[in-house]
Amino acid sequence: MDNLIDSRENMDFLCEKGILANWLNLDDAAQFFNKLYNDSTVMGYYYSDLSDNVNNYYKTKWHKFMEILRRGYFSTLWTILSFIAAFILLVLTLVQTLYTIRWP
Repeated sequence: MDNLIDSRENMDFLCEKGILANWLNLDDAAQFFNKLYNDSTVMGYYYSDLSDNVNNYYKTKWHKFMEILRRGYFSTLWTILSFIAAFILLVLTLVQTLYTIRWP
């Protein structure tokens, strides 16, 4: 949990999504998780492979780019439909231009 929660915003996000239930102040809860492993050693971390896979996936530039597109441009059905309509109009315009140039 210490790897997931570093600040108040992280704690707020996890509570908002229903992953954690919090009865403390957000700052106090974040400090609790950050100080949970102080002066202790972890003998085995069972999720190390999963953490490595998630970090490697996040570091890939292609995945970051696709996530920016999904969140910023394709977040609703209307934006997806308008993109499809614009793409079809662009293709039809290109076909019309090529047809006009080729067969006068």
